Amino acid sequence: MIKAVLVDDERLVLDLLNKVIREASGISIMGSFTDPEEALIQIPQLDADVLFLDVDMPEMSGLELAARLMESPNTKELSIVFVTAYEQYAIRAFELNAIHYILKPVDVQSVDEIVSRVYKKKGLDVPKLPDQGELYFFGNPHLRIEGSPSSFLTPKIEELLALLVLHQDKGISKWRIIDELWEESSVEKSQQNLHTMMFRLKQSLRNAGIQLHIRSKNGIYTVDAKDVYCDFREFDRLAACKQPTRRETIAAYEQAISLYQGDLLDGKDYLWCIPIREKYYRTFVELVAAVFQYATEQGEVSRLKQLRQRVEGLLLEEDRMWWPYKAR
Repeated sequence: MIKAVLVDDERLVLDLLNKVIREASGISIMGSFTDPEEALIQIPQLDADVLFLDVDMPEMSGLELAARLMESPNTKELSIVFVTAYEQYAIRAFELNAIHYILKPVDVQSVDEIVSRVYKKKGLDVPKLPDQGELYFFGNPHLRIEGSPSSFLTPKIEELLALLVLHQDKGISKWRIIDELWEESSVEKSQQNLHTMMFRLKQSLRNAGIQLHIRSKNGIYTVDAKDVYCDFREFDRLAACKQPTRRETIAAYEQAISLYQGDLLDGKDYLWCIPIREKYYRTFVELVAAVFQYATEQGEVSRLKQLRQRVEGLLLEEDRMWWPYKAR
């Protein structure tokens, strides 16, 4: 997954750009800045692949910021995408290592095109677009097809899908599913409900073109989701990541933190999910603490600010007690 940094002096525009990029595939956000001077200091330390840069800023234009960033040995390979409302900046933009420029307002299709260009520039295979579906379990759980949220799942089918996917490593018995979803029904009625819901789930996934394969053997249901993006699986991969340097490991942790949009299956009162939800939250807290410690040791005040903004409202009160840093 490529790593992006965003710079725009208008907070509302920056927030909108954050939202649009998070809806794209194959890209994560490492940091965002409204102050170009701060961005000039921090971006060379973030190991980003692409910079989305507003052109028209009063204190320092995007063109000037790009030129100064190109003087740093740490950003020689940084791809720059100018975000502007004016096409006349295009020629100058391409003289500054820009791979593209996009006109405001930015849309997901434009970001997908940029992602493709960055992957090709780095000599990597372009990741598949989300036409095979993407599952998001952090925060408000939802499924995306071709980049757009899908609402074809009923509450009961949604819970069945969550049970299957969150237990995909070892599988889950049909009796465990029945206990969790139809505890008060008779055995015969429960088994009938399971078969009906499983058929409807498979049919819905197949009709939507989602390559998630559900199999049953000896009463154990397993799921093959290798062709479907799952945010918690990517979180697991990044959280367990051990890069050659501590700096690169911390960068992976920051990507994992950016995936944590809220508690796992937030707002769902599934009793079976409580221990899994707690496990992911505790891992999230450990990653935040690791990034906080690294940024503190390195004296990276801007990184601390970015971290605080990213996790604000996600940490419980007792897990904020150790945070002595106050944003300015």
